[in-house]
Amino acid sequence: MSIKEFSIQLYTLRDLMKDDFAGVLAKVGKLGFTGVEFAGYGGYSAKELKKILDDSGLKSVGSHVPYDAITKDTGAVIEYNAILGSEWIVCPHANMATRDDALRAAESFEKPAEKIAEAGIGFAYHNHHFEFAKSGESFLLDILLENTDNKLVFSELDMYWAAYAGVDPLEYLAKLGGRAKLLHVKQMKDFETKRCIDLGEGAIDFKKVLRVGAELGVLHYILEQEEFESDPLVSAKNGIDYIFSI
Repeated sequence: MSIKEFSIQLYTLRDLMKDDFAGVLAKVGKLGFTGVEFAGYGGYSAKELKKILDDSGLKSVGSHVPYDAITKDTGAVIEYNAILGSEWIVCPHANMATRDDALRAAESFEKPAEKIAEAGIGFAYHNHHFEFAKSGESFLLDILLENTDNKLVFSELDMYWAAYAGVDPLEYLAKLGGRAKLLHVKQMKDFETKRCIDLGEGAIDFKKVLRVGAELGVLHYILEQEEFESDPLVSAKNGIDYIFSI
């Protein structure tokens, strides 16, 4: 199952972007990525950053925005991302150790998600491993999603972190159904070391991921990597070459 667009979560290139934010974006465009997901804006205004994206041949598929900013400064978050042209605003983390935590997070997303939708932008929650702790028979992530509007709050499923938690990421993706609109494409070497590696070889079958994702209506596939054996840009190139080859 081939795809025509592939994006990158810029946290992957965080060390390089400290010194040359705009230059790295230009390199990302030259590698063939069609979009980026931000994890910070390098101190640029939205208009400045939009121009850099345009010059690099990239679009903003989304922004990871801290929980407090989303819930307490929703208007400013929307304004910045509207100018940037972001398709999604994503909460990358919420404190979630108990059922009550998950329910509080769900309640706190209600009004921001409505405002974000009114602006024509999607809203999603990105998981790590801890949201797969169980309360009774349910994962905390399930509790969060079951107690939010399924037309306003979606999932950005991080395949690696699901696997890290001992959950079959393909099974969970299928369980999410149409709620999964964004996927973090991140590879795990094996279930013993749980090391994050380049996409080509590892425990997660991304050929199946693309096929299942197409059936479910996933909109964006986003490369993210946290560990590297060489230059992160080399790993990024390996990742996009692999994805476009399958």
